[in-house]
Amino acid sequence: MRRLPVTLVTIAATIALLSACTGAPAPGGAPAGDAAAASVGPPPATEPYLGSEPTPTPATTPDAASIAQAEAWLDAIVLPEGAERTDDNTRLYTSLEGWICAPIAGRHAEWLVPNAGVEDTIAWIRENPPAGMLSTTRAGSFGDTPPPTSATLGFTPADRSQQGILFRVDRRGASVAVKADVVALGATSVCPTPYPGTSYGLPGQG
Repeated sequence: MRRLPVTLVTIAATIALLSACTGAPAPGGAPAGDAAAASVGPPPATEPYLGSEPTPTPATTPDAASIAQAEAWLDAIVLPEGAERTDDNTRLYTSLEGWICAPIAGRHAEWLVPNAGVEDTIAWIRENPPAGMLSTTRAGSFGDTPPPTSATLGFTPADRSQQGILFRVDRRGASVAVKADVVALGATSVCPTPYPGTSYGLPGQG
């Protein structure tokens, strides 16, 4: 009979322990069973899906074909006998002032033609067009007195596109300096659309 107090204490402790396991509230005030149920369901919302392909951007550098074409047109330039290259290298341009399309492949070169005049040199270039190109400026005498000290002359391919060669001839004492900007378009080149009823002048036409 001396065991009865121990048995009653054990039963009371067991009941208290079961009560704590089944009825004690979870942190935050919710029962433990409710906390487990709250963890089931879709994951938290995230930013909207923006797609796997990046937005395409316009090309900014000339392609290999346009660079090769610009070099070929530069090599096709023929100047009067005695002309000497005066630039120390052939610079590659991706953008040249006055050329409206982009991207473009460009080359620039300079020569000095001794004992020559501006008008005579322009006439000679016109009569010997590079790569069979067509002139974009009218032929004829300048009709200036005294003779001109500077002049420009443009050439384009037969399709009259916004590419080709623009020459500038300037007097240098008894000689003339000839500068050539050579520009070629590529597969990624884009030209702006002129306003309705208007059109862009060809290289050399201003």
